Formats: sequence, structure tokens, C-alpha cells
Amino acid sequence: MSFAKILQVMGIILALNALYFGIAKDSMKTEISLLFLGVMVFYVGRIFEKGK
Repeated sequence: MSFAKILQVMGIILALNALYFGIAKDSMKTEISLLFLGVMVFYVGRIFEKGK
């Protein structure tokens, strides 16, 4: 598994974790920040994958 794929999986996990924080913990600020971070990590992985 390449580094780019690992970054993409980490981004998806962060996004799912953000949704959990929004639903279960009712913390909108944490949800938005984790969702933004997850999307950015996912797209960095996409950019690394296209660079090959």
C-alpha cells in the first residue's frame, strides 16, 4: 500500500470521526475542524497519487 493510499484512508477515517463528534458529542466546532482536516489529508493523498 502506497503512502498516498494511506493518506486517503486516514482522511476518510478523520471525516467519519468528525461526523461521530457532530452526532454523538454535539460539538459543531470540533466536527467542522476535523472534517476540514480529513478532507485536506484526503486531497493531499490524491495529489501524491496523481504525481506518480
